[in-house]
Amino acid sequence: MKSQLYLETQSGQNGTYIKDVYFTSPYKIMSPFKEGQHIDIMLMSASAGMLDGDCFQGKLVFGENSDVTYLSQSYEKVFRTKGNPTVKNLDIQVDSKTKVKYLPYPMIPFGGSDFLSETKVHLKEDAVFLYGDIFTCGRTGMGEYFQMKRYESKTKIYVEDKLVFADHTLIFPKKFHYNKLGMWNSYTHNGMLYLHMKSREEEQKLIETIREQFSKETGLFGVSACDSGIVVRVLAMSGEQIYDVFQKMAKLV
Repeated sequence: MKSQLYLETQSGQNGTYIKDVYFTSPYKIMSPFKEGQHIDIMLMSASAGMLDGDCFQGKLVFGENSDVTYLSQSYEKVFRTKGNPTVKNLDIQVDSKTKVKYLPYPMIPFGGSDFLSETKVHLKEDAVFLYGDIFTCGRTGMGEYFQMKRYESKTKIYVEDKLVFADHTLIFPKKFHYNKLGMWNSYTHNGMLYLHMKSREEEQKLIETIREQFSKETGLFGVSACDSGIVVRVLAMSGEQIYDVFQKMAKLV
């Protein structure tokens, strides 16, 4: 199944609102939760998960002065793949003087699944942006640890058309063993959080605050500055643990 989503927000006298939205089955956008100038937008799905050969194409356009948190209803499952991979492509545009927190729940790759994801983000220099990407090793409650065929997630972030950050997470269990020294040791879940603030001074203060408040909340943790913005890396034993930490960090922005 090929699914599409287009979402565009704008800011007016009564705050941020959805200017335009289009989606196809099984996805839909809930009516936003509003709090002052801010809105929470939640993606919902009527499907149990993504199947063999499914392809999702999404575009999110956050207009000038928008203030948005983009969430999802729940974890999304990626089922066993027999032939074609499951594909997700997302294009995000964040305009001037806009604040966006992109924090949907992560995917759960089932044993035998083959998942490919690519996200491109274009930011204005004075935008505030937070983007979270979390890898879960499988259905741990069913005893599935690293039993997917492949999990591949690519992220590119541009500021004023300049590439400032790129991430490529490739999980290929047949070739690499992740629970060993030099890889992830005993950890099973991996989280990446990118944050872009209005100035370098704000980013440096945020680095210091994150180090002070969160260094003991997760299994293995690090935060550093990149060409533009900062990146947080977390290794832990559950996706929920990483997601909770990322939500707490989002409150600092």
